[in-house]
Amino acid sequence: MKTSDLIHERSIALADCNNFFVSCERRVDNDLDSRPVVVLSSNDGCVISRSNEVKKMGVKMGDPYFKIRNMLAFNGVAIRSTNMSLYQEISAEIMSRIKLYTDAVEIYSIDESFFNMGISNVKDPLSYCRMIKKDIWDKCRITVSIGIAPTKTLSKLATEYAKKNDETGGVFWMDRARYMDMGFMSQFECADIWGIGRKIRTKLDKSGIKTAADFIKKDEMWVKKTFGIMSLYTSWELKGHQAYALDTGGRPPKSIMVSRSFGNPITTYEEMLDPLLCFTVSAAKQLRKARQTTGKMSVFISTSRFDAEKFYANGRETTFIRPVSLDADLMSSAEKMLKEIFIPGYKYKKCGVILSNFSDISAGRQAALFEEENGGDEKKLRVASAVDSINREFKQGIIKPAALFEAPEHEKKWAPRSEFKSGGESKKDSPLPDGLRFQNHSEDFAS
Repeated sequence: MKTSDLIHERSIALADCNNFFVSCERRVDNDLDSRPVVVLSSNDGCVISRSNEVKKMGVKMGDPYFKIRNMLAFNGVAIRSTNMSLYQEISAEIMSRIKLYTDAVEIYSIDESFFNMGISNVKDPLSYCRMIKKDIWDKCRITVSIGIAPTKTLSKLATEYAKKNDETGGVFWMDRARYMDMGFMSQFECADIWGIGRKIRTKLDKSGIKTAADFIKKDEMWVKKTFGIMSLYTSWELKGHQAYALDTGGRPPKSIMVSRSFGNPITTYEEMLDPLLCFTVSAAKQLRKARQTTGKMSVFISTSRFDAEKFYANGRETTFIRPVSLDADLMSSAEKMLKEIFIPGYKYKKCGVILSNFSDISAGRQAALFEEENGGDEKKLRVASAVDSINREFKQGIIKPAALFEAPEHEKKWAPRSEFKSGGESKKDSPLPDGLRFQNHSEDFAS
C-alpha cells in the first residue's frame, strides 16, 4: 500500500459550526441576518458568541456585558440571551446529518464533531466534505467549516484555516504536502494547537516555541521530558502520526456539575435550598442518563466576586458508603451540606452541585442485592429511570419530587436573567436598530 493511500485511510474530518449560537438565533429570526449579533451567557453576564461583524468591532469572548452595552447599542447590535434548548435541538439535527455520510462520528462538543473520512468509496474527501457542508446548510440553515487531515490535531488546525481563508470555501484538506511544509505550519501559533493549555503555552513561549512549526522541530524526547507525555502525543499528531483515535463509544463523564448565577441575590436559607435541590435533581438525571452512580457529592455557595467588602464562598463534600443515583439520596445529602455552610447576612449570587467518583450503574445495583435493607433500590432505580424517560419525551419536568412543586423555575427569585431570550428583544438596549455604525476596532478572528 502506498503512503498516500495509508494517509487517505486515516483521514479525519472536523466539522465546526461557525458562530454557532449566533447562527441558531439567526435561523429562528431572519431579521438578524442583516444585523450584528451577540449572545450572552447565563444570567446575561458576558459575551459567549459573536457574529463576524461584532468580532470586527473588537468585542472579545468573555467580555462582560455591562462594560460594553453602550458600545453595542451605539452600533445597533442585537442582543440575545442563551437559549440552550434551541442550540441543543439544532446541534442534534446537524450531528444526524453528518452521521449519514460516515461510519464513525465523535461528537466533541455542541458545535463540533470529528468523523471518519477514511472510507473506501470516498475518492475525493475534499469534494465529499463540500457536499456535507452544503447539505447541512440546505437542511439545517447552519454554516459549518470542515478541516480534513490524518489526525485530530491537524484537522483542528485545518478547520481554523478553513474559517479564516475565504478562498477555501469553508473546507480545507491539510494533506502531507501542507503539514510537512514548515513555512505553512509557522502561521499557526501554539495557542491554536488543540490540546495545548495555557500553562503549557507559557512554558513553550519561554522556550522560544511560538508556532506549530517550532513545536514540530523540537526533539521528541526533549518535549516529553519538558512538557509531559500528552505534549509528545501532540507532537506526533502534528507530524501526521495518529495518537488519538475517534472516540465513538460514548464514554461516561468523569464528573457532573450543575451551577448557576442568580438573577437576584438570595439572602435566606429557604431561598437557597430551592435552587440547590433543583440543581441536584438535574445532576441526578444526567447521572442516570450516563448509566452511572456517584461516590462523592459536593455543594458550594458564594456571594458576588465583585463584592469585595462582603465576599463569602464555601463548600462541602460527602463520600457515600455505597454509590447512589436516586434523587432522594442526593437531595438529602445536599440539604445537610447546605446547613453546614450557609451563613445568614450575605447576599448570595451562586450555588452549585458536583457529582464525581462514578461507577457503572449495574455495579451499584448488583451490590444492593447483597444488602437486605436496600432490597428496594433496584425497583426505585427503575421508577426513577421511567420518570426520566417521560420527562425527556415531553421535554419538561412534568414529574418531579414534591419538594420542587412550587412556582415554575422561570418565576423564581433565583432564576437567571434572560432579558433578551429568543422571541422578544428588549429595545431599550438597542436604540439604534437601523443605523449600524461600525467603529474602527481591530480585527478579531477568534472563534
